[in-house]
Amino acid sequence: MKRGATVLAIAVASLGCSDEAPVPQEQPPTHDPVSYPLTEQPYTALQALWEPLPVSAQTRALIDEGELRPPDIDRFEEAGLGVQLAAGQPWIEQLELAPGFSEGSERNSLLYIWQAADPQLIDEESPIRLEAFDPLYRPQGHLTLHSFESHVRTAARLSDISGRPFDFALLAGDLSDGSQRNELDWMVAILNGGAIDPDSGRDDDPVPGPGNDYSDPFLSVGLSVPWYAVIGNHETLYNGGFGAITEELRAFAVGTEVYNFPLFKNGFRDGTTVNADVRSEGPAQADERRTPLYLEEVLSLIQQAGGSPAGHGMSADDAAAGIGYFSVHPMEGKPIRLIALNTVFSDATTVGVGSLGIFDEEQFDWLRQQLDDADANAELVVVMSHHKSDDLSDTSPVTGAELSAVLEASDGVVLHVTGHGHRNEKAVYSQASMGLDAFGYWELMLASTIDFPMHSRVIEIVDEGNGYVSIYCTNLGHNAPVDSLAHRARQLAAAKAAFPSFDTEGDIEAAWAEDLPSQNLLLRVPIAPALAANLATHRWQTRIESEQTLLTLDGDGT
Repeated sequence: MKRGATVLAIAVASLGCSDEAPVPQEQPPTHDPVSYPLTEQPYTALQALWEPLPVSAQTRALIDEGELRPPDIDRFEEAGLGVQLAAGQPWIEQLELAPGFSEGSERNSLLYIWQAADPQLIDEESPIRLEAFDPLYRPQGHLTLHSFESHVRTAARLSDISGRPFDFALLAGDLSDGSQRNELDWMVAILNGGAIDPDSGRDDDPVPGPGNDYSDPFLSVGLSVPWYAVIGNHETLYNGGFGAITEELRAFAVGTEVYNFPLFKNGFRDGTTVNADVRSEGPAQADERRTPLYLEEVLSLIQQAGGSPAGHGMSADDAAAGIGYFSVHPMEGKPIRLIALNTVFSDATTVGVGSLGIFDEEQFDWLRQQLDDADANAELVVVMSHHKSDDLSDTSPVTGAELSAVLEASDGVVLHVTGHGHRNEKAVYSQASMGLDAFGYWELMLASTIDFPMHSRVIEIVDEGNGYVSIYCTNLGHNAPVDSLAHRARQLAAAKAAFPSFDTEGDIEAAWAEDLPSQNLLLRVPIAPALAANLATHRWQTRIESEQTLLTLDGDGT
């Protein structure tokens, strides 16, 4: 998550939590993992959208006066905070790069993928959490695994019912919230499939019985398609922007005493309570699996994660060296290149930058070579990074303008997908206005699965056969039913968005209105003649899944 200081004074004034230490309880029996359901019928944001409930003047006054705070979970429903189901919206056609666009008569689907960003899986019981500081507290923080697994389950169902499976999946960074080993292990298990135990420390069961609280074990179906990931600031910095991972921090993470962070009042959440109540004093329950990892350890964990493809785009040597960027041809024999960028690098490089991105000259030289190779081979290029161009720091050796310029200059780049901002946002880049012979590309930032609106996305690139490609971008709210833990996470996330934080003033209705135009998109992009000719020499799927599967779903969100 991006960090700032716009509401620091408000936040400090709002501090407060229960200081009662967890009372040791007798170990409950271990439950067998359950499978959580989805709605009976699948749906995307084309069919239905979960939108925030409007905040009443009375509730706004309570928030502004500090009488209603983010940890007051039991009061949210009475205050009218949460979500409601609304009609979906159609794709919004974007012709900025292709004012003369016309649909082709011989159309082929080049690429059909699923993307997620910023899952930020949280071990809420960790003693290095900053849960006692309201702007950093998430009411839904104890349900992040349930929300993300529901997104994976939703994507897997869509892949299964489509005319073909997704070609691969992309994860645009911030896989964990605290770079802890157990958080990253949960991420891998959710992606690859298997049993997940979201508990840490002792075996808690705040609501007796299986599958009915945030600590109960559950099963993930996994993606069953190849996946590629980049890392973000939450994999390399304390809480995403408050300094480097240190040996002192690592020692506190596996112990019982609350880490004394000098800027904010610290705290963790008590796994014995129904709502995971905040505690600002220990003892916490020790757990050696909580160790925060250094950059090289994070990359090696991903590289060795298992599943498909082997290494997930990285070699073991590159991961151990902390490189983290790579270039692959994800579809064997096809002229499609995926370039994954590393915008965080080492702790020493990023300290003092906060959550913003860093891009160094060595990677920039490598990127230019990759783009030159792609152009020489007439390949279509998709780029992925955690930070968008404008989110590179002013101290970055390579500026955001320099990064976007080199992507613009490539004949093959049509799309740059990012995360980090926890909202849906689009930007178009083209040098045509400068009289240069360049085709331009779209940069799309995707919302997070941890914060409202909790979206992931299906992307399909279609060759129109006439010098244009169409990029279908269809957003997904996870298909969890209304009585589920994942839907509870969605309700709490919408409630949290009504409170001031580091990034917003708490005007959730304005934020939602700003987000909508960047959700379901239909981007038209011209491509170079050499690329068009090369695409025509290969066999492709003729079925357009966005039109023939996603658009025809009849789920209504219930």
